[in-house]
Amino acid sequence: EIWKERGAGGTNINFDMSADIMGPHISEFPVGTYKKGHRHGPGAHIVILNGTGYSLIWPEGGERIKIDWKLNSLFAPPDRWFHQHFNTGKDPARYLAIKAGGAGKYAGIRKRYKVTTSVKAGGDQIEYDEEDLEIRKLYKQELAKTGGVWKMSPFFPGE
Repeated sequence: EIWKERGAGGTNINFDMSADIMGPHISEFPVGTYKKGHRHGPGAHIVILNGTGYSLIWPEGGERIKIDWKLNSLFAPPDRWFHQHFNTGKDPARYLAIKAGGAGKYAGIRKRYKVTTSVKAGGDQIEYDEEDLEIRKLYKQELAKTGGVWKMSPFFPGE
């Protein structure tokens, strides 16, 4: 299904597993695009299934750390750290996010994060028009290195 709130025209498949105590999902997003930054609680493990690109992770107000992808790269953003995923390749990028407590069975005992609500509105997602312009600048530089093509214009009218 298309998860338009996360941006970039990506698709998402959610799974119910392990007696419904895990909430994994697979996300795929197109060539020349990147997802919106967001944060949530600890324990989400991200595995790169295919594609060329990188992710940024950072604590609120802190320095961003760039993680370049390789096939089967694995990383886990710390509690409440923002993270954002960038496709610089010539094929769609796909990752698996695995986290305990993300499914419906224990919804009443876990904190609910507002991962599709803007930080400015009290949520946990950074909308494209709210992001630090250095993020977009870095992405364009990384695209140039790989020969990738910028396809974010629908999300940034006038670019």
